[in-house]
Amino acid sequence: MMLTEELNEILKEYDLAVQEVQKKRKFMDGVFGFGNHPGNAACHEQLDQKMESLCRRAAESGDEQEIYALTKAVFEAGDRWEGPEYARLMLVAVQRHAMDLIPMLSSESRKELAAAYDRKYPRRKRLPVQETLYRELTGKK
Repeated sequence: MMLTEELNEILKEYDLAVQEVQKKRKFMDGVFGFGNHPGNAACHEQLDQKMESLCRRAAESGDEQEIYALTKAVFEAGDRWEGPEYARLMLVAVQRHAMDLIPMLSSESRKELAAAYDRKYPRRKRLPVQETLYRELTGKK
């Protein structure tokens, strides 16, 4: 199975897990710090662990085309998200696992990804993890 296909499976599992969290959610959960905030569900940690493992295996593969495709797909995962905002933010947070893949990309691939990333996440809207990724893509420290 290609790494991007595996990523899609991970995202499907995450979507189902988030839907389950939403079904079990009580009306006031998370409001004013009371109850179980859905952002604290175990599925988010599981997503993080799976993404870390996937990106590590991609780095070990050394296949630049696969690494490029996976990095691009990780960066775009939040764009396709139709679920709750707290889960979309988790998809942004796990982008940090692609950090180790960026140095393995050609300068041309990095420029292409940086341009797309800048369009998708303009500087004024970037979270700190996104700013770090953008700097890594552009080589601007």
